[in-house]
Amino acid sequence: MKNWSGHIIFDQEFQWSALEKAFPEIWAIITRDIKQNQEDGNYDPLLLELNLNEIRENKKPQGYIKEYAKYKLIFPLDRKEMIIYRGIPSEEIHGITEEVAKVLKNKRIKHTVEYDKMLLIEIKSKRRYG
Repeated sequence: MKNWSGHIIFDQEFQWSALEKAFPEIWAIITRDIKQNQEDGNYDPLLLELNLNEIRENKKPQGYIKEYAKYKLIFPLDRKEMIIYRGIPSEEIHGITEEVAKVLKNKRIKHTVEYDKMLLIEIKSKRRYG
């Protein structure tokens, strides 16, 4: 099945600092298929460290939203959620989301997984099929 987005939803008691040990693994999953030039590639470790600094301070991380990235890692402002997004429906989204969920489970971080819950996706579906 093709999905637009995978949603990892944390419970209300979740603290962002709990992601510290899991985040480098999650980052590696999201960024592994990126084809970029050397100069852009030099910024990824810096972006990872900036995200980890936010997490260590128990703040919501910035995520990974580079324009050319195959997958984006989005943290909505209004809820405790992590979204893995691709601009087109893809069978890979399900697998990537499940990989991230497995990392979280191994680190004992409570979460639930859902798919295609973005408002933009609902609007597109209504236009196409409505």
